Amino acid sequence: MTTLDLAALDTLVRERFAPRERDFHDRAALPLANLQDLHAAGWLRATLSAPQGGGSHLRSADPAPYLQAVRTVARVSPGTAHCLQVHNHAVWTLDELGTQQQRARFLSPLAERLTLFSFLGSEPGLQLGASAFQTTATREAGGLRVQGRKFYATNGVEHGLGIAFASLAGVDGMAQNHQMVLVEPGMAGVQQEAGWYQPGGMRVAASPQVALDQVFVPDSHVLGAPGAYIAGRWQGRFHLGFTANYLGAAEGVFGWTLDWLRTLPGKLADPFVQAHVGESRVALYAAEAAFERAIDAWRGGDTVQAELASMAAKSICAQSALQVAATMGRLAGSTALFDRYPLARLVRDLQTHILHVGHDRTHQTIGQAALGQSFDSTRQR
Repeated sequence: MTTLDLAALDTLVRERFAPRERDFHDRAALPLANLQDLHAAGWLRATLSAPQGGGSHLRSADPAPYLQAVRTVARVSPGTAHCLQVHNHAVWTLDELGTQQQRARFLSPLAERLTLFSFLGSEPGLQLGASAFQTTATREAGGLRVQGRKFYATNGVEHGLGIAFASLAGVDGMAQNHQMVLVEPGMAGVQQEAGWYQPGGMRVAASPQVALDQVFVPDSHVLGAPGAYIAGRWQGRFHLGFTANYLGAAEGVFGWTLDWLRTLPGKLADPFVQAHVGESRVALYAAEAAFERAIDAWRGGDTVQAELASMAAKSICAQSALQVAATMGRLAGSTALFDRYPLARLVRDLQTHILHVGHDRTHQTIGQAALGQSFDSTRQR
């Protein structure tokens, strides 16, 4: 495995990412300069196999580095951290499920140039537990004809390629019809729609809509067998990427606010300020412990228990992050929320991003497991 230097990454994030954050946020723009820096430092190859410059993912001997990288970046730019997370999860998927030809064609160039990967999974109006995607893939000579619309496609497809989820026409049940295909911006019928993504938070994690209008996907771009994503429990592998982001963002709020309070002698001496800072520090200790415990669970070899530990950690880190954001924001005061400071952006990012947690579904799933009932620990919400 090549050296992935977390200390150097921390310096990079503080010195180079921090000055760019407001501009990317204001424009809801993909943080290409940040991602180029991450590429140069090797972090966009972290989840690839060791011979390809990586070696860190949940099923590797050292699962922590790529997750700690997400955490580190999120202290300053949760949006960039999410772009990093999605990319690394997508390249890991392609590395494990792709053919030798696909790895050579799509992954080998990552060593030389910035190429961003995305998942095209979410769809407008797709119901939880649906038996099929609205995006369909119909077999024809030499490949599949794909029709549909995706949204929240973090990283988009303009700077690389997307792993699109579709359902094979005429096949019942998601476990049988779920098919992944690789789509590139030059394919006829692939169109990324600019201007749609305008959230209040996580604006730096540019996540456009992508239209797939009768796209012909040749067999060379069909990824894995039908149902491979579900059979491989891939969704459950991604819980800790979100967890790392929530924890990092909370640490960013806490660290920045401490620096702010240190400039205000009256607040430093206030016993109530001291108590609430301590309260926030305790919440972060608990969140970090849950995060580290969940990473360690993946080393144990029991995938389902690791998924449950990851879901619990995700919920703990999200709730701790909200607590820290509310408490530290109250201590800092309204001036600290001016646009020229990062605090308000970090808080908005947290409030937007934790919507992925689905606390009710997470707690229900963990409760089902504890009660010996049937459960699915791969579901995000």
